[in-house]
Amino acid sequence: MRRVIVSFFVLLLLLTATGGLALAGWADHFPAPEAMGPGSVEAPSQVLNTLTPELKYMMVGSLSYVYVFATEDAPVTLAEQFSHQPTPVLMARINSSSLQIPAGILLPGKNYYWYVESIHAPGSKSEATKISPKLYFSTAKDSN
Repeated sequence: MRRVIVSFFVLLLLLTATGGLALAGWADHFPAPEAMGPGSVEAPSQVLNTLTPELKYMMVGSLSYVYVFATEDAPVTLAEQFSHQPTPVLMARINSSSLQIPAGILLPGKNYYWYVESIHAPGSKSEATKISPKLYFSTAKDSN
C-alpha cells in the first residue's frame, strides 16, 4: 500500500512539474489537416478563372490557419532570406471548412500555393502542429 501511495505522489509531482501529461509520440496520433482544393499537389498547377476562389479544407485541432503564397516572390526581408519562405499574401485564422479569398489579394497570371496549419492544444506543453500538403494553382491572365 505504501508503494502505491509513493508511486502516486511521484506521478503527481511529475505531472505538476511538467504542467500536464505529455506522452511521447502522442502527436503522431493527431491527424494532419487536408487541403482539398482548388489546386494540385504538383506544379504546373490548376488554372483558375477567378481571383476570389473558395479554398476548401478539412481542419483539425483547436486552432487552424490558411496560408496563401505567391510562388514568384523572392525572399525580401532578412528573416525571409534566412527561412527561404516568402511572406504570405494571405493568412487567415479559420473556423469553418472553406475560405473565400477576398478581392484584391490575388493577381491575374500569377502562380500561388496554399496550405492549412492546425494546432492542437495551443499554448500548452502538449502543443502539436500539423500542416497539410501544399496545393498549387495559377490565375488566368484574363481572370477577374
